[in-house]
Amino acid sequence: MPIRGHGDKWLRTFVPYLLYRTSNQLNQRLHTRLRKSGVNLARWRVLAVLRAYGKLKLGRIVELTVMEQPSISRIVTQLEREGLARREVSTEDSRVVYVGLTTAGERAFKEIYPTARKHEERALSGFSKQEINKLAEYLRRIQANIEADE
Repeated sequence: MPIRGHGDKWLRTFVPYLLYRTSNQLNQRLHTRLRKSGVNLARWRVLAVLRAYGKLKLGRIVELTVMEQPSISRIVTQLEREGLARREVSTEDSRVVYVGLTTAGERAFKEIYPTARKHEERALSGFSKQEINKLAEYLRRIQANIEADE
């Protein structure tokens, strides 16, 4: 039986595939750009989440960064060693530990942020502000649908 020479290109409209490829390409290019700044993508994600949400439990950082717990623990330990983050025991429950950025961590974020922002601008060039807002709205709705399905 001969090999079929022409596919039907069904993946061009399969949204999970398109999201995966787009996300992967965005992450690969951001990784390259951040590496030039001396930061890896995983550290950036933790810094960005802490900057966006403030003090968080480790489990919540895991959820928001979509990374594995051992990786988050290792990164937080490194950030803490470098004075960029700090762990804080909850006053209500000593078993609960929060992680937050220090002043130095805020500065580190601000140094890296322009690289990430330029990356986003390049990826979204040619889109109007309205289209970008709509895209973000659609992505949030997809996330909500996925979370509701769990």
